[in-house]
Amino acid sequence: MAPILISQWMKEKRNPWMIIMFIGLSILATLMFGGKADSKIKIDIFTADGVVDESEAEWIEWLNQNDTFEFRMEDEQTARKKVREGRADLAVKLVSDDYRIIAAMDNPYAQLADQHLRTVYERELQLRAAAVSVQDETKFREYVHAYMEKPPLRLQSESQGGGELVSHDMGLQLMFGFSLFLVMFTIGFKVNTITKDKASGVWNRLILSPVRKTEMYMGHLLYSSVIGIVQIVLVLLIFRYGFGFDLGDQYGLLLLVTVIYTLTIVALSMLFVGILQSPEQFGTLFPSIIPIMPLISGVYMPPGTLTNPILLGIAEAIPLTHAMKALTGIAVYGYGIEDLWLPISKLLLIGVLCMGMGINLMERRHV
Repeated sequence: MAPILISQWMKEKRNPWMIIMFIGLSILATLMFGGKADSKIKIDIFTADGVVDESEAEWIEWLNQNDTFEFRMEDEQTARKKVREGRADLAVKLVSDDYRIIAAMDNPYAQLADQHLRTVYERELQLRAAAVSVQDETKFREYVHAYMEKPPLRLQSESQGGGELVSHDMGLQLMFGFSLFLVMFTIGFKVNTITKDKASGVWNRLILSPVRKTEMYMGHLLYSSVIGIVQIVLVLLIFRYGFGFDLGDQYGLLLLVTVIYTLTIVALSMLFVGILQSPEQFGTLFPSIIPIMPLISGVYMPPGTLTNPILLGIAEAIPLTHAMKALTGIAVYGYGIEDLWLPISKLLLIGVLCMGMGINLMERRHV
């Protein structure tokens, strides 16, 4: 097995650009998309006549007093065009003491925006209705504001364990997602070296040497696993100490999940190598199939956004789903080993099945 590992390392040493490229892409993609994930959702707002009077300016000011949405003025034609072309999630039209939402069908942000708009409008309209019967509306509003600063009843939210609720870090989720997604390409192309060696005749010549077939497989798969682990760990270290991402303090558990996920992806790559007939087919189909997996797993979306039962069922067979659940659970919610047995068990099950089928298919094809 040692000669296989040494030969693979020498190849890597001569041409390390693939790993460097995927590490760079992981960092770049996270900085591009993760940096915007926790920022406010920008919504264009316009009036019926295109002119903002004092009353409408007050509505815009009140609407912007939140941590989720940022409402900005835009002319009606441009705002509608952005929504129609998919460059904006939605737009809001202000009418007399009311509003209209312009959005594509089934837009996930439309309901959230409507809830915020409804809350602001109902609160203000109730204040106006109550202020009709008072002499000094300004003093009345000041009194209501002071009263609400110290209300008689306060609601306090806690987690199931009684601790403070933790907000989900979408930037951290995307960092894990891009790291795990791009390492699949690195591992896949490394495992594909087995097919290349078989196609070129190198594999048959090695069989005649003292190296056993088991050692040949182990050498290739172990090297692919080590390269994948190193790539993920490097990306996590860069974001932890270079960009200040908070990964929690359970680095051992993060490493454990990383190792198990990497071994599962090696097994999945073996299944692809066993199914596809040549290195060229692998190079064509593997990069086309892999990008679908993060979409089905919901890597790019907040938790709970993906609700289709068919897609959720398919996601259970994708290793990325369980690795993301474990890593975000450790870093964001402080999961312990007792909370990780289910995603780890699913990863191991997928890995065992894929490895068994992959090697079986390869051996049958090359008998």
